[in-house]
Amino acid sequence: MKTILSKTIEPSEIDFSIDTTVFSIGNIFMQAAMVDSRSKKMDVETLLKRGLTWVSLRIYIKVNRFPHNEEDITVETWVESCSRLATQRNCTMRDAQGNSLVDITSMWSLLDFNTRRPTNILEQLPEFPEYVFNEPSVIRQPEKVFPPTNPVCVGTHKVLYSDLDCNMHVTSFHYVLWVMDTISLDEYKEKAITEAEINFIKECRYGETVSLYREDISENESVFEIRNAEGEVLNRQRMVFSKRK
Repeated sequence: MKTILSKTIEPSEIDFSIDTTVFSIGNIFMQAAMVDSRSKKMDVETLLKRGLTWVSLRIYIKVNRFPHNEEDITVETWVESCSRLATQRNCTMRDAQGNSLVDITSMWSLLDFNTRRPTNILEQLPEFPEYVFNEPSVIRQPEKVFPPTNPVCVGTHKVLYSDLDCNMHVTSFHYVLWVMDTISLDEYKEKAITEAEINFIKECRYGETVSLYREDISENESVFEIRNAEGEVLNRQRMVFSKRK
């Protein structure tokens, strides 16, 4: 079944445009996913007692219109499919008239917290298929972001306490926030990120200093990479920009 939540956009979730951002949209999605998982007793807090946890693999966000400050929206989320090693969670955010504002698809893996390795979802959570709601999203599944060919370093970031989640690794959308902070204010004044594809490749740890790279694929599309000190790619993102109206 779907979980449907009511939500009022708060001032802390907007930027100078008085609209939400991809970062705040991501956090709203994660909150809805947590509520849905908790109702099924498959939330992170419950799973950690069994030495298990959810980790995101890929997320794709497509924005039709950003919710405004103090706008009332509904957030729908559901699990579309489940296999041994991955499950797909979808989300749609709607305005008061029922129009789609944002659509999200995502892929998740179940991790053994001690070994930090993926484990069999169907064995660990045999009841999980009962919660699959077989309704496809109106957007495609998240895909692989291909490596840039000639990226330029656009910033660094030291992983701090505020970046960490309950799994003691970087919160999924803080990777997005780091990338967003490398984009100039002048660029934001002209354009907004209306499409985001995020690939989580390797775990990033507390205290590490990472480097952020960017390559512009076209006038309105860029690929970003986050690398550790050894040059290993931890995260890769594709952002599509649209001119502000």
